[in-house]
Amino acid sequence: MANQLDKVIMCPICLDTMTKPILQCETGHSMCGDCITSNSVKSCPQCRGPISKTRNYQLEQIIENIPKSLRGPCFFADKGCKYLLLPTEKADHEAECKNRKFLCEGRKFAKWKCEWFGSYTELEKHFKQVHRNNMEYKMQMDVSVDLKKDHRDVQIISFFNGAQYFWYKFMVDVAQEKVFWVFQFIGPKKQAKNYYYEFEVSDGPIRKFKVTEICDNDVARAESLFKEERCVALSFTTVRSYLNEKGKLPIKFRIMTAKKHNEASK
Repeated sequence: MANQLDKVIMCPICLDTMTKPILQCETGHSMCGDCITSNSVKSCPQCRGPISKTRNYQLEQIIENIPKSLRGPCFFADKGCKYLLLPTEKADHEAECKNRKFLCEGRKFAKWKCEWFGSYTELEKHFKQVHRNNMEYKMQMDVSVDLKKDHRDVQIISFFNGAQYFWYKFMVDVAQEKVFWVFQFIGPKKQAKNYYYEFEVSDGPIRKFKVTEICDNDVARAESLFKEERCVALSFTTVRSYLNEKGKLPIKFRIMTAKKHNEASK
């Protein structure tokens, strides 16, 4: 029964349990309304028919009232995870669960020779003690940028006094003649959407380059974000034009909550 229910409640776009508002195509196939909007879906993935504005309230109620007996614990329940998951949710959740063990991100992304393997609560301590991390959620600094060789750097950023963490990732790609930055939330992708970052390169009070971007979570490959330029991406020509008299790039960034942004916009 669980397998049949999984098929009924799975969105054909995100392949996850549907969340409201659930909309239907003209034939009656259902999918997440947010998936339709965020992916600019024009036709049903199952029958290719037009998508209507008809909402499937009954299916929303069914999903909200799925018996807990059909949900199972996370693999990391013994480490403190309290989520009860449907079979369709289990793999994605466990890949991003904060209770999992973490390899040193410097080893994964920047190819550092670091053998550390530990918990979420130990991440900041490791980077501060071993990698001399000194990043904060709001910073202004001059960055050394060598455009003659490939380079990668990663640091951890504490937010809300350690309640949340983010990765700061920086890459110089000589073949593409581009420099990239990205900030990734460490945790579930649904929570990552609640944060965004502002990044600025400036040459005095007038000449500035500024990017505002929604955070992806740490499961997303930084290389994919760089390729799609869902990040900060500067050409070597642009970088050279902003170098200061010391030959460094003056940057400024801050991580914000989407809630604060919405309140400021009112």
